[in-house]
Amino acid sequence: MGWVLKQTWEDLLFCHWEAAPEQLRGLIPTGLELDLFNGNAWLTVLPFKVSHQQIRFLPEIPLLNRYLELNVRTYVKLGDTPGVYFFSLDVNHFPTVVGARVASLPYQLEKMSYCRRGHEFIFSSNRMLGDGEFSVKYRAVGETGVRTEPGTLDYWLLERYCLFTAFGPFLLRGDISHESWEFSRVKVEIKGNSVPPFDLAGGPQLVQYCPRKEAFIFPLKKVQRLA
Repeated sequence: MGWVLKQTWEDLLFCHWEAAPEQLRGLIPTGLELDLFNGNAWLTVLPFKVSHQQIRFLPEIPLLNRYLELNVRTYVKLGDTPGVYFFSLDVNHFPTVVGARVASLPYQLEKMSYCRRGHEFIFSSNRMLGDGEFSVKYRAVGETGVRTEPGTLDYWLLERYCLFTAFGPFLLRGDISHESWEFSRVKVEIKGNSVPPFDLAGGPQLVQYCPRKEAFIFPLKKVQRLA
């Protein structure tokens, strides 16, 4: 089956924290293996804008094709397939929450804001139920359009085209297609961060910025029943 949803992702900020494997192993579903880079696990907080959202065979629908999103993820494998596992998928767009839940993705509706001031971006998110805040100011610095190189941490973190999420009693897999990543280094100022599943000490060890990426999303499929 072909792709079912096309999106353009804009002003993506990847904030990566190194973590001890034991901090994350108990938080992922049975059947998934925690993926490690040089013996360490990683957790990523990722704010971005979604635009030009389009269901296949339909035109873009006004009021349904643009919103903000914040993801919290770690890095996993199922057999020989590397991917990402989402702890949370937050947006500020109610129709997307409804559509995603019908498709078995556990999106949550949150209060979010975004603005651009020259070369600087400001993003904030506050969860409507329970604790969960993320507020960041960022701007790209240095060389633009840096390509990922196989064997590097940048490549290991970014070049993943498969997602896993738990929904009800099942582990789901979804494939994503897009061109390889090009990024810039980033200067960030994080003012609040309580969205990860445990406290993170200090700022991220690695950050990347990408201005734009067109992505094609394929249907989710059940790969395993959870114990």
